[in-house]
Amino acid sequence: EGLLKKEGSSYVFVHDQIQNAAYSLIPEDERGRMHKKIGHLIMEHSPEDKMEDLLIVVVDQLNRGEVGKEERERIALAKLNLKAGKKAMSEATFLRSASYFEAGIGMLCDDHWEECYDLSLQLYSLFAEVQHCNGCFEIVGEITTVVLNHAKSLADKLSIYITLLRSLGAQNKLHTAVELGISVLVEFGLKLPSPNNSDIMADFLEVREIFEAMTDSEFLSIKELEDNEKASAMNILAITCWYTFFAKQEHMPILLTLALQLTLKYGICNESCIALADCSLFLLQLNDINASKRMADLSMILLQKLDAKKCLSRVFVPVYGGIFVRTNHHFKLSIKPLLQGYQEGMLHGDIGSAFSSATSFLQCCFMSGHNLVTLGKDVKLFRKRAMEYRQKSTYEFNSIIEEAVSKLIHFSGHQSSEADILVDQKILVQLCLRKNNFRYACYSYILLGMVEYIFGNYELAAEMLQKRWDMEKKTSKMPGYRGLAIFYECLICVAMARKQEKDKWVSRAGTARSKLEEFSKYGEINYENKCLLLQAEMFDVEGHSENASNMYDAAIAAAERNDFIHEQAIANERAG
Repeated sequence: EGLLKKEGSSYVFVHDQIQNAAYSLIPEDERGRMHKKIGHLIMEHSPEDKMEDLLIVVVDQLNRGEVGKEERERIALAKLNLKAGKKAMSEATFLRSASYFEAGIGMLCDDHWEECYDLSLQLYSLFAEVQHCNGCFEIVGEITTVVLNHAKSLADKLSIYITLLRSLGAQNKLHTAVELGISVLVEFGLKLPSPNNSDIMADFLEVREIFEAMTDSEFLSIKELEDNEKASAMNILAITCWYTFFAKQEHMPILLTLALQLTLKYGICNESCIALADCSLFLLQLNDINASKRMADLSMILLQKLDAKKCLSRVFVPVYGGIFVRTNHHFKLSIKPLLQGYQEGMLHGDIGSAFSSATSFLQCCFMSGHNLVTLGKDVKLFRKRAMEYRQKSTYEFNSIIEEAVSKLIHFSGHQSSEADILVDQKILVQLCLRKNNFRYACYSYILLGMVEYIFGNYELAAEMLQKRWDMEKKTSKMPGYRGLAIFYECLICVAMARKQEKDKWVSRAGTARSKLEEFSKYGEINYENKCLLLQAEMFDVEGHSENASNMYDAAIAAAERNDFIHEQAIANERAG
């Protein structure tokens, strides 16, 4: 009495320590038989409609029990572990699911690939998938080798190829991932033209125009894809295409064209949502704003029609982190969808897309003037999680944001010390030298250049600006924060024009201001106050004091109206 309590039709120990004490009284050599007996008793006496709920309990007991020598018994337990692993996957408990798949593999006989091929293929493929989610990439590599050596067909290799692609991406091995993706597509019998083919862009624009010209109803009337092989190819395309935006970018229009052509010819699928979203991002890079917006709209319409929640994270990154913030939507309106993208990605095991959503979420928070203390906590949290899941790209990028946010939070009003500058330079050099990752170096120079401008360290800000220009010549990828980068570029140039070589710096400032005005045409709410402040600065440096004063007032009012409090503060400071 007092040791157990009744919960429904069951009894439980009132405390874990009581349970542990009772368990310790059972001789060790009897525990295996006891667990096995408990597992079988639960299976024998539980109603069939309750077995799904009790599956994990049963498998946990049987896994702790004595393992029989009969092959039939071991195979039955392997199948139960497969079911338990799938159930744990559906609940996004990837560490637990990995333990079930591993236990299931341990039950298989020596010649299991011949005797239990389908069971072996599922256990190994799913084990690799969840270990990718857990960041155990070495294990993924080992399992991949086993599966590829025993798989009987390309279809049977698909799952492991997808897992391997995602694992390579997570480790920032993007060139290798793209090469693998392309080789798999070739295995599917798809013909990919050489990146040097002069017709590539013409083919892309042709298929883009077909989609752009469709009404919503015409688009939604496209049949759904039924060809399993083509669906598999679309899956590989969706993963590989994202990596081409950061590495081997010359392949991106080729893969986009192929994905859109397959959609038109064979039908829509979940990956069609992704292809359209990526197409939007690519068109945004080409500065074709209207076409980019239309592709994003089609992607979102299809996402809703198919209720493709597994693709939501992957779609939200290029849409809410791309065209949505480029057009007349406030940066802060992307924050909630991108956070949702992170959550959905983690739930469905799309870890890479989840952390891409997290990165875009942090970018939008930064650009919209989010509270720095709150933002600093969010950056630390996502950076910590990226480390736990071994998402190298996200970890490195968030390190850059954390450096900038930390400097702003702890700003004391003093000039950066020489030691601080040397530390920053060391970080940047390391980022630059790490496999020639000039993109990260660009991000570093953009963010830290902003910080140094805000601190009034104009020469250092100008030095970082020049280094950013040098880095951008070495990468075809347009860096993020583009509008914000141009804004601070102009501010830095004007600040330098007040100090030295006025004509040169004023000319550069004018070029930057013209670029930002192009942004403002489609996204006035995000760029109106910035353009007004730049105009005020240009008037001021040229000595037109009255015009400058009026423009400063207009910039301050626009920043307040459009909820850019941090930039309102800059405008107030510049107005004097």
